[in-house]
Amino acid sequence: MNSVLFFAIPPLVGAVIGFFTNVVAIRMLFRPLREIRVLGIRLPFTPGILPRQRRRLAQSIGGMVERELLTPELLRQRLGREEVREKVKESLSQFTEKILASPVGRLVQGHENFLSEKISGEAEKLYPAAADAFLGFLRRNDIRRELESRGHVFLNNAILKLNVFQRLFISAAQYDLTLSERMPEIVDDLIGSIKSLLEDPAVKNRLLAAAGAALGGLLGSQNKSAGEILNITGESKEKLDEFLCERLLSAAAGQIENILASINIKSLVSERIDSLEMIRVERIILDVMADQFKWIDVFGAILGFLIGLFQVLFNLLVR
Repeated sequence: MNSVLFFAIPPLVGAVIGFFTNVVAIRMLFRPLREIRVLGIRLPFTPGILPRQRRRLAQSIGGMVERELLTPELLRQRLGREEVREKVKESLSQFTEKILASPVGRLVQGHENFLSEKISGEAEKLYPAAADAFLGFLRRNDIRRELESRGHVFLNNAILKLNVFQRLFISAAQYDLTLSERMPEIVDDLIGSIKSLLEDPAVKNRLLAAAGAALGGLLGSQNKSAGEILNITGESKEKLDEFLCERLLSAAAGQIENILASINIKSLVSERIDSLEMIRVERIILDVMADQFKWIDVFGAILGFLIGLFQVLFNLLVR
């Protein structure tokens, strides 16, 4: 009996010691959460390793995520995958379908003033070119001839509205012939007056405001869907979705560095980890590493058992 105890007790005690020392060592990673002081002297290993080094740990994890996980190259590769493109296209398709199916009046409801101002602002940029195009249209030979013809008709109608004595006076003085002969000059003067009118800032502002209000009101009262107005259905919608998908992915790929720099992944991750309660961090790590920690405890027991067994064998050899 004594010989059995002589051989069994040291390995068993060693296994128990090895097991519990590893359990305590693992717990010391997390506990205690705060430092403990006795007579004003901080006890060693308080607080635990992770509570004491949590800021450095958070910064280290944040830096690793920034350097190794969320890099521009990896994100570009991810965006280039076919399944990602399909998911983006599917999401865009659902979005455009909802927009195109909605009545235009509902889409702009509550934003009529903004829409009018936006239209007026964009129209102001196009106004000089539009005014030049309109004046160029009036100066075309066929339009000038039409204006002269209309001028003759207008002149004749005006004379017919006069009484007999007034018409006799105009005919005697040949005013009607003079006006008819000078109709090309009158048309030139008319076009010049229109040009001056269009260049007047007050007239320009009134025209732009009126155009913006008219278009904004027209869109606001429109009950047709955007798809019907733009005639986007079926194949044309697929082309629109494909175009938007390509443009979105291309813009995202080209701006990944700027996006990551503005987000500051390292700071974001480190601040988030540092803000977690230490008990929650402990629970997260234990959930992930539970099996590994269990085997560390078992390995400690095995190592303690072997040390105890070696001690027994050593005692036998030295006797």
